[in-house]
Formats: sequence, structure tokens, C-alpha cells
Amino acid sequence: MQDKKDRPASAAKREGSLPTGPRLGQHHGIPSGNCARETRYDVNVVGDSFSVRMHMPPSCAIRLPWQDGDLGNDHILLAVLVDGTATITIGDESASLGTGDWIVLDQRQASTWHPTADATLFGLLLPRRRLGRLRVPQMLASRGIGERIGGTPTREGIAAIVTSFLCTLNAQLSETASEVASLVADAAISLLAAVLADGRRRIQAPPENLAILRLQASQFVSANSADPELNVEGVARALNCSTRYLYRAFAGDSPSPEKLILNSRLERSCQALIDPRNVRRSVGAIAFENGFTSDAHFARAFKAAYGIPPGRFRATACSLISPSTYTSGETGVDVMPGASLRPKTPR
Repeated sequence: MQDKKDRPASAAKREGSLPTGPRLGQHHGIPSGNCARETRYDVNVVGDSFSVRMHMPPSCAIRLPWQDGDLGNDHILLAVLVDGTATITIGDESASLGTGDWIVLDQRQASTWHPTADATLFGLLLPRRRLGRLRVPQMLASRGIGERIGGTPTREGIAAIVTSFLCTLNAQLSETASEVASLVADAAISLLAAVLADGRRRIQAPPENLAILRLQASQFVSANSADPELNVEGVARALNCSTRYLYRAFAGDSPSPEKLILNSRLERSCQALIDPRNVRRSVGAIAFENGFTSDAHFARAFKAAYGIPPGRFRATACSLISPSTYTSGETGVDVMPGASLRPKTPR
């Protein structure tokens, strides 16, 4: 996808402006030599994140600071240089990238991109809110800030994993089913959390262990809450920590681990109730499929969270959806195939 600025082509060529999608910020380019080509962008939705592929000619591209309300201001870029070389600068820090090197960028900061030859960068724009309280530096690179390109870098540990993940995703994204896109985004979030922890270790800053554990626990619960046996002890065991340490990670304003599990089951059940594929299934069957072991407990928890019994919620939700080719067996309300209604977060 290429999103061009609304100006005459001659003006764009004369001023060297680079078009971009709204989530990547506004760019201003200074072409090198006789190069008048523009940077091209391909952007796709990946769960609640976005993939971006940038094809950059030799130039000096300046991404201007974000304005309040700009889309993308709440995203972090995790990207790998697929081919070519480039130097990226934020303030007085710079990072030189060769093929296979990756970088993390805070999208709220202005930056300068300087490919020395044709270069392709592929990455993911990840929602900042998914990182919880983890702090993101303005720039973190696999080669290290200020390190120059020279020879083949030795990649090991998390650096090698991130390079492999992003390069494979770049090659296989078009073959990836949309149904698993959210899982891909979850994996990228986990990798970014690991990158941030490793970056803090490398600069000898204390890692934010509790924030990382809270993020890992949230993702584990989201993936496994349909298991009726899942409990706080099981989450702690899976994350190789004590239940006391897990509770400590969720102290303060965060919901307790028990509430986290319950909310995840409620959200899964809520989505299933309005899924057209479940129109002939009972509320109880949907509740049991999503981790509940008692109809009464599910009904009480659902009403406490959403202020309405699950059966009435389903009927109300269906009544708000346009007519379709089939009818709900339980409520007699027409439901549009493929329609969805995003519930609010449980109270």
C-alpha cells in the first residue's frame, strides 16, 4: 500500500517529500545525487498491530515529530533491515544497520534515515499499551548504539531469535491465515519484551522484572483461559515463579491474577455468544467451552461484569446486527454471518 501526499507530483519531486501512511509519521526527504525515487511503503493489519515494509532508495529521509492525535503515536516499531545498509539517528544517538540487523524505535521521536544504497526494512508497529508499564528507550539496536558496520556481526540469543522471526515473517506473511494474525502479534509483543529486558541487561540497568512477568502472565492467560483447570498456581508454574511473586507483579492498580483469568474467560465467552457460528448452541455450552464449570457461576459473573445476563446480552447484540441469511435458534433474532461486536472490558 502506498499512501501519497496530496500535492502535485512536480512539487513532491522538487521538495523531495516522501509519502507515507498515517501510522508512520510525516517524512521529508533529501535525495542523494540524481536519485529522485520515493520511499515506498506496504502496510498490513496483523491482529491489533501493523506490518510495514519500506523500500528506500539512497536518500536522507527525516521523519518529523508526531503531532498530538496522530495515528501511530501509540506504537513501537520493531523492524529488521532485510537488505542494504542504513544509518538511523535520533537526537545525538545513531545506529548503523546491515542486512539482518534489527532496531526498536519509539515512534513519538523524530528520526533521520540514511540508506547508503537501496534498502528494504520490514517491521511491526506494536501497540504501546500492550507493553504495560515497560519503558521503551527512544532507540535500541541489535548492533548497539554508536557501533559501526564492519564485518559479519555475531548474532546469538535474543538478537538471533528476533532476526529470524522478522525475516521469516517478512517472507511468509502473505501466506499466513488472518485467523492466526493475533497470535503472530502476541509473539512479537513477547519478543519485544524480551528485547527490552536484554537491552537493559546490556546497558547494566536493572530489568523491570515485575512488568515483564505481568505481561507474560497476561499473554499466557489469554492463550489458555479456556482450560477449566487454569488457576493462579498453574500460571505461576508455567512462568517458573512463585505465586507470591506473581501476586506482587499484579499489585497496585492491576487486576489480581484471579480476576485476570476470570476476565479473559468472560471476554472469550462474550465474543462466542455473538459469533454467528454459535447461534444454535446454548449459553451453557459456550460457557463450558471457555473455561467455566458452572452455569450459575457464569451467569453471575457475566451479569456482574457487563450488567446484563448472558442470554439477554446475546439477544440484544443480535438485535443490533443487520438481517442475514439465517436465524438464531435460541433467540429467533437474525444474525449477519461474520459480524462481530466488541464487548467492553469486564468491570
